[in-house]
Amino acid sequence: MSAQPNNWPALLRFDDIEIGRTQVVVHTVTEAEVNAFGHLSGDLNPLHMEDAFAECSPFGRRVVHGLLTAALVSAAHTELTGPGFAYVGQELRFLGPVYIGDTATINVCVVEKKPAKHILVMDTTVRNQHGHVVLSGLSALKELRFDEAMMARNVAA
Repeated sequence: MSAQPNNWPALLRFDDIEIGRTQVVVHTVTEAEVNAFGHLSGDLNPLHMEDAFAECSPFGRRVVHGLLTAALVSAAHTELTGPGFAYVGQELRFLGPVYIGDTATINVCVVEKKPAKHILVMDTTVRNQHGHVVLSGLSALKELRFDEAMMARNVAA
């Protein structure tokens, strides 16, 4: 689904975003999200999808897909940069489980700018409600160049 042209946010540019700019997002993961993610991604590992199986695992209960947690990082990136940037790289370290019902605090912070390619490097950290780091890594987002004349026509239409 695309946004209506009149609802398009202003695009931040590479030069608008300073080193140190941070975005924090807090999200409680639901069973419905885990089920939907499993079916959308095709990752139907019973560790994520079946209570009886997961109870027998070392985790003792269902574990949220690691890439669902990573998708929350992606959402935080978009909140920080707006829609004018796209992922070009991600390094993830999964340091602990996230369970259904956990509240994740996602922190993304610009730590480096690469002006030649208009790339932002961000430190990413996810903590659970107990303050334990469950995911960390670095990500890279590249500024996109939009056809401004076409955007102006679409907004006017």
